[in-house]
Amino acid sequence: MTENNSTLAVKATDLTKKYTRGDSEFDAVSHVNLEVPKGDFVAIMGASGSGKSTALHLIAGLARPTSGEVEIEGKAISKMSDRELTVFRRRRMGIVFQSYNLIPHLTAEENILFPLRADGRTVDAALLERLRAFWEELDLTNQLSQYPDALSGGQQQRVALARALCAEPVALLADEPTGNLDWTSSQNICRVLDKLNKEEERTILLVTHEPAVAVWAKRIVVLRDGKIAGEFATREFRDAAELAARYQEIARASASR
Repeated sequence: MTENNSTLAVKATDLTKKYTRGDSEFDAVSHVNLEVPKGDFVAIMGASGSGKSTALHLIAGLARPTSGEVEIEGKAISKMSDRELTVFRRRRMGIVFQSYNLIPHLTAEENILFPLRADGRTVDAALLERLRAFWEELDLTNQLSQYPDALSGGQQQRVALARALCAEPVALLADEPTGNLDWTSSQNICRVLDKLNKEEERTILLVTHEPAVAVWAKRIVVLRDGKIAGEFATREFRDAAELAARYQEIARASASR
């Protein structure tokens, strides 16, 4: 069923990305159709090379599709110029990466506020007070004056999350955000994402290959060879092991078609 665009945070239509390898051409992403309603929490799962990160980068406007369209809150980003897209992404999209991408010579607080300052926004006392209340929820209050190399991986990822959300984006797009973290830190980040979705109704689109991460989402989309192989709701499963079995079942069925 197609949602009204006013209720959709993200919509990808017939999204395709082709690459050339030697004399041959291949589809990293092939005719992907995806709708993420506002307030949804979707995890894209797939093996290495399935195209899941490429799909997220296309949705985030970090790469241009060969064909197809991406709409964020009803706005077609593929038709924007590079400058328009940069400004739109900074204002309306929150992006988190596996590698954190913090600026080493800036403190945690300076890193978090960087998108606002880059956009020319004034960070007044009222805004700072609101943001600091959120940072306290992320357990970052004691780390704000520290530089990235003094922070643990989990702390750095929480700083990256705070930075991604500081401009109140329509959606948080996360590419393997727990990939560099130990089990405890990984699950702590998942709890933060779960709270953001349930209590603040934040829209989240997450890429992962880990069932223990995907199980926190509301819905799983399985990608194989650049195509959507199937999807299912996580409420059907009691734990990550059951979810992993269902994911493998869909991936195997797709391979046999």
